[in-house]
Amino acid sequence: MKTINWGILGAARVNQRLLPAIENNPHSKLIMLASRRDGAAQECINQYSKYASEVKASQDFDEVIQHPDINAIYIPLANEEHTEVALKAIQHKKHVLIEKPMALTKNEVVQIANAAKKNEVQVIEGFMYVFHPQFDFIQQMIASGKLGQIQYAHSMFSFPIQPARYYRINRSIKDGGGAHWDIGPYAIHTLRQVMGGSVKCAFATAKMNTHQADMSTSGILEFTDQRRASFDISFECTRRSEFEIFGDKGRLKCHTVWQHEDDEALVSYELDGGKATTEKIPKGNHFDLEVSHFVNCILNNKESDKLSMDDAIHQAATMEAVYQSIQNTQWVSV
Repeated sequence: MKTINWGILGAARVNQRLLPAIENNPHSKLIMLASRRDGAAQECINQYSKYASEVKASQDFDEVIQHPDINAIYIPLANEEHTEVALKAIQHKKHVLIEKPMALTKNEVVQIANAAKKNEVQVIEGFMYVFHPQFDFIQQMIASGKLGQIQYAHSMFSFPIQPARYYRINRSIKDGGGAHWDIGPYAIHTLRQVMGGSVKCAFATAKMNTHQADMSTSGILEFTDQRRASFDISFECTRRSEFEIFGDKGRLKCHTVWQHEDDEALVSYELDGGKATTEKIPKGNHFDLEVSHFVNCILNNKESDKLSMDDAIHQAATMEAVYQSIQNTQWVSV
């Protein structure tokens, strides 16, 4: 079977998880990693690669994008940098895995989708959590009808930001900084996944720092059938990564969305006011599963059934509406 040769653009901290996932895949090989910061690429390779001597370091993104042997590129750059680099990679016929958010506007994601179709390559947005076994369990619970019609959901994502991570909040929300673009994508994407249907409009309010980056944001999403969901995200609260779903027959809680691969996952639910049940979900490395899924999409020349480009477009439209609502403190149509 064909081997997918990978390149990585950026020495971001998430490489601690994603780089080994590439190397763990039997049909993948990491060829090159580039970072514009002097020495950062080699340091990242040395820290996270099992085959460091076989991976080339570079400071030139074009060297990766134009490499004739590289088939797929992973982009963990700053949020506002995704679009330009992704389009360039796609134009060079590379398949692309882009860290969330795929881009800061719906229009940019549409450009990426059109370019991917034209160049016949696969592109997905890096929502690794959807590949964990616990999310399959949750989706099966929803599909089974045991919870009834899902009427409401709430997601909470937060952690107290440390000085080493201040690069996330040193530029305005307009320029891709703040909690909205960092952890907001997870909070909003999970709500969209468990609620089903399309978001009609959004309202949000935020607390800004001196750089005009949001430190905390709360919001409401209204779906086309008038069902609603809400979210809270923050760089000022204790660590939380959870969501709860409420149907007309029961409720379900996912206790930890960003489940560590060494930990057993727990999902709790109550049906028709009965006794609470807690299910233990088998361990799973969602980064490994994400890469495996993407590689299968490439090898079989098919769009992802979990993270389609239509999903990415609606996600971007929803994120953009939330951002606009923060700016003008009004409900904004998606």
